[in-house]
Amino acid sequence: MSNPLSKYYRTPKLYVQVPSLGKFYSEDVLVLPENKELPVFAMTAKDEMIMKNPDALLNGEAVAQVIASCVPAVKKPRSLVSNDIDALLIAIQAATSGDDIDISTECPECSEPVSGVASIEQALQNMTVIEETYKFTTPNDLIIEVRPFTYESTVKAGITNFQSTRSLQSLQNIDDELEQLKAFNKNFMQIAALNFDLIVDSVSSVRGVEEADGEAFVVTNRETIREFLENCDSSIGNTIEESITKVNQIGVQRKIMLECEKCNHTFEHDIGFDPVNFFTAS
Repeated sequence: MSNPLSKYYRTPKLYVQVPSLGKFYSEDVLVLPENKELPVFAMTAKDEMIMKNPDALLNGEAVAQVIASCVPAVKKPRSLVSNDIDALLIAIQAATSGDDIDISTECPECSEPVSGVASIEQALQNMTVIEETYKFTTPNDLIIEVRPFTYESTVKAGITNFQSTRSLQSLQNIDDELEQLKAFNKNFMQIAALNFDLIVDSVSSVRGVEEADGEAFVVTNRETIREFLENCDSSIGNTIEESITKVNQIGVQRKIMLECEKCNHTFEHDIGFDPVNFFTAS
């Protein structure tokens, strides 16, 4: 017997593309329609409760569950790149709470309070798109291809940063200066290790040509790439970091132009599409 309430179930509120346009996924991760526009549903009461669970937000489970609920075309949310996760969360917020976001800040010129309204749909429409590949050539003719961070890597970074913040706060309770210094150094090393892991994860491949026989090679193995980055010049790691930073900024338009009524100064302001604050404040 069919449920008589089924006709009152959710229907899609909007249709959106993601910055990757599905380039990096198989169908077991994302079922992409021909027009590449994904139907987005509003959150249910259960979804909203999940997004208010601090532990679930921290380990990424809340975001993964809500995306699976509100964007059924996504089968494995944790396998998406972080650029796509951001776009989908913003679209879900629009489907749930409406298009407008109230913006409040201070004028950088005269410190007068300034307010405005940002449009989520406009931000999504002005979204930039991730290309198939991003690569650069090193001074010794290696071609290094980078890719966006996965959501899994972003979650890992978030947890490490949270733990790091807690550790730094606990330093105030350590009276012995030597022990305090040891704890600080341990914390610093954890952050450095995380940043290095993110650089390793962002490298898709390293290509080159053997000097001895002119044979071309392609390295994609994670451990081999890690070993290479542990032993190459720091300039290569810095270039990878700069490249991936640019790639990770591709996607939803996060800026809005505001004007101060008091001094008429016009300035650019970050809308602040932070997944945690975005939902818990709604």
